[in-house]
Amino acid sequence: MAADLPRPAPEGGFNFTWDPSVAHLNMSMKDYLATNTTVEGTATGALVFSKSKLSSTTEDDSEEKDRILLVQRAPADSMPLAWEVPGGGCDWGDETLLYSLARELWEESRLVLKHVVRQVGEPYVFFTRRGRRIAKLNFEADVERPAGDGHVLPEVTLDPNEHVRFLWATEDECRRHKVVVPGGDDNGEGEVVEIQFTTKGQLESILDGFQLRREVTNSKAAI
Repeated sequence: MAADLPRPAPEGGFNFTWDPSVAHLNMSMKDYLATNTTVEGTATGALVFSKSKLSSTTEDDSEEKDRILLVQRAPADSMPLAWEVPGGGCDWGDETLLYSLARELWEESRLVLKHVVRQVGEPYVFFTRRGRRIAKLNFEADVERPAGDGHVLPEVTLDPNEHVRFLWATEDECRRHKVVVPGGDDNGEGEVVEIQFTTKGQLESILDGFQLRREVTNSKAAI
């Protein structure tokens, strides 16, 4: 992390559940690297989705489209001002990879992990500024939300040492690398934000996440 002091854990610590499909990844980074010897470290990414409306007044939001949380890296960090999902490198002191997911999600967005839904895609490899080969594992993450209202977006609070802005983007917006922020310009027509993702693998995992959610929705509708 870029911050000198990490944010303290939420009151009560991290208490989350996970789907059985990811139970085999509830292991330490040391154990993961013992069987994945081509990489030198691991990182996790949290794909946080919401169907909540961005605005109660915009016609475009009437369908409550599926959106994903994107965060923009700080200008002094590596890959400056590029966009990604919340996440980051696993620490040797983290109990498990899933614990790393919860910790990074909290430190970068103040969102509390409630449930790990599934792994999204296969791990992809990237290199740090020092040339270390890192495997990034991405997961769909359910987070705690305001009690009694499922139509309210999760409240995001960024760490300015790491990220400078966040957006909720649809699948189409991610594909077009352009996100429309309702009422964001002087005319109230919406600001168009151009998105450059950190890596090709990051974008692919995001699109995989949307696809998996769509498949689950379609399968439930067919029952």
